[in-house]
Amino acid sequence: MRALLLVLLFTPIMGFAQTVNLVSLEKSGEGKITGVLLKGSGFGIKATPIFYDQVGTVYEKGIPNNFFEKFTSDRQITHEDTLNNTASPWGNVVGSIYVRSDPKFARGPATGKYYNSPSIKANLHNPRAYSRAGTPQESKKAYISWWFKQQNEMRNYFQFELNNIDANFNPAEGEEFSIDAGAHWTGITTIYGRVIAYNPSTKILHANFYGQYNTNRLTGNRLTLAASGKMATLAVNTRGTGSNKYIRVWESDGSDGTFRLSWTNNEIYQADFRMVQRSNVLPREWNHMEVFVDQTKNYIKTKVNGVIDAEGTYTLPSDVAGHSPTIGLIGLDGNQAEMIQEFWMDDIYLDGSFKRIVLGNAPKHADVTHEEVQFFTQWTDSEIRFSPYYGNLDRKNPAYIYIYSENDVPNSEGIPFESPPKMEN
Repeated sequence: MRALLLVLLFTPIMGFAQTVNLVSLEKSGEGKITGVLLKGSGFGIKATPIFYDQVGTVYEKGIPNNFFEKFTSDRQITHEDTLNNTASPWGNVVGSIYVRSDPKFARGPATGKYYNSPSIKANLHNPRAYSRAGTPQESKKAYISWWFKQQNEMRNYFQFELNNIDANFNPAEGEEFSIDAGAHWTGITTIYGRVIAYNPSTKILHANFYGQYNTNRLTGNRLTLAASGKMATLAVNTRGTGSNKYIRVWESDGSDGTFRLSWTNNEIYQADFRMVQRSNVLPREWNHMEVFVDQTKNYIKTKVNGVIDAEGTYTLPSDVAGHSPTIGLIGLDGNQAEMIQEFWMDDIYLDGSFKRIVLGNAPKHADVTHEEVQFFTQWTDSEIRFSPYYGNLDRKNPAYIYIYSENDVPNSEGIPFESPPKMEN
């Protein structure tokens, strides 16, 4: 069943007129929107996205690859599955990664399968459809989007051996605590934190200490559990904070003179571009991660949940003919093996263009706080076709269509295409 809906215009974007004059909807017999066709002008011509991994099904230049579809939740992805099997969409794997679908951990009611690792160091390498060994059609741009959740923050994660421990001091994961840290020039005398784990036999506490990136104000002080009031002394710091890499974007082999970007929880660097910052990737929540690379302008940008995280340019030569920037590794690449960590990952999207279509959660882009990148099946100068994928958008409210230009600029007014929907949409 097909329904025609509304006529509207886009405001011209970045010097070119991008106009939508018709939105056509395809619906199932139950009224669910199964397809959206935008008709207009000025869209430009765009190939199908290079790589879109929905976990289970992976689209390689538009062609579905169901290699991981039959993996059970207890089957670890191995080197034999990836490095030694050309049917795999990924060229390699490091660490323990599984394909799972427990609704308790999925992004949303309809997002299905996801990658999961009970490890601090596990990642997928080198998509075969766009390998760093050499891309058949060279592009000097890359846009990468994925969803990521980690169990524990690592930048304020310390391990302490405790002494002077009260009887029945045995906190569980997630229990809050406070520390009387004494006078300080900041005026902050109490430090708060969260228990990650405690082992009574070794007296080792794993915990996040909010706002603390060294142990200067921790060692020797008393810790009080919020729930029970039980206390212990932070006697000896046995392990410091940790760094982890979310993604490496490579072309070629990553040697000198090639493009090699790394995004960690502490910094982003490529050649002589280096930005030290603390990415606002929230623990125990799904975060939308985005990377933008334009080698023609020596330009790099990252976003977390739609907010620019880092942006800048580099000057040193970082370009190899016949190669394009692609995913070198993605997942978690931590440097502290003893730390307790787990992560989840979903909907990995890679393309050689910043142009994309998304669904947003507000009618004005300035108010959008959640976007879901869409996998389109047609993009000509006059038509764009896609099947709406809502991810974990709040389905109590309508979604709106936004089309990003090659300069990463969207229409300021969202395109409405649905009335307040039913939950099954």
